[in-house]
Amino acid sequence: MSKDKSLPYLSPELCGLAEGAKIVGDQWILLILREAFYGVTRFETMRSHTGITKQTLATRLKLMTELGLLSRIPYREEGERERYEYQLTDKSRTLAPVLLSLMEWGHKHVLHTAPHLTLVDSETGDPLHIGYVNTRGQEVKQNHVHIVPSTRG
Repeated sequence: MSKDKSLPYLSPELCGLAEGAKIVGDQWILLILREAFYGVTRFETMRSHTGITKQTLATRLKLMTELGLLSRIPYREEGERERYEYQLTDKSRTLAPVLLSLMEWGHKHVLHTAPHLTLVDSETGDPLHIGYVNTRGQEVKQNHVHIVPSTRG
């Protein structure tokens, strides 16, 4: 028996990380989600903020809508043709901790700068950080977090 205490092999199609990365591992999808979390809903504003081409943006928005990450809402400004806004769905809102963790990591380990944005509690204004919380609501230090096989069938 090996001294390696790693978990048994998990095929990619059963791995949430592998399957999730197929979707949110795309640079453009991440940037579109960033814009949507910032409140940007319109095609041209997303395009100008990200530098994405029109074709690539249209393709990603279509995919994200099909996957349920964005909802497509029609609108019409006076004298203009019908256009669409793209808004976050409940499904995409659950990605907030993932995206905010990646942002925090990028500031610390890639940019090596203080964050340009801060997460705060809307009621108290206290700064927040992404972390692990157990079922009793207590914060758990990262070195106490272990991955184990699920007991769910």
